[in-house]
Amino acid sequence: MRFFLAFFVLMTAQAMSLKDFNARPAADRSAYVADFIDKMTTDLRAKNPELAQSIRTWFAVKSEGKTSSEGMERLNVELGAVEIQAQQGKADLSKVQLESVIVWVVKQKFPPPSK
Repeated sequence: MRFFLAFFVLMTAQAMSLKDFNARPAADRSAYVADFIDKMTTDLRAKNPELAQSIRTWFAVKSEGKTSSEGMERLNVELGAVEIQAQQGKADLSKVQLESVIVWVVKQKFPPPSK
């Protein structure tokens, strides 16, 4: 848990707002997400290689007949939910960081062990 929090603080130091993210071309957005997941799992690999591989697989491997992986589908659902909140005036996309949404989605799928 401490590692996840420390990682989150380090990664969000250079975070991108959803407003800035949405302004990029689709190819740039995909590359940015892939780069972040790569950095996150590379850093995590030193402490927990199995978890790092599970996260990579969840985001990278598409099930047969699907156009996206389960992780990317989940991320897109959450990003869509934030967009709806922004349209309703309940969220400010300039203040929501893409990286925090990715980390939140990962923590939902792979919760830290309870102590």
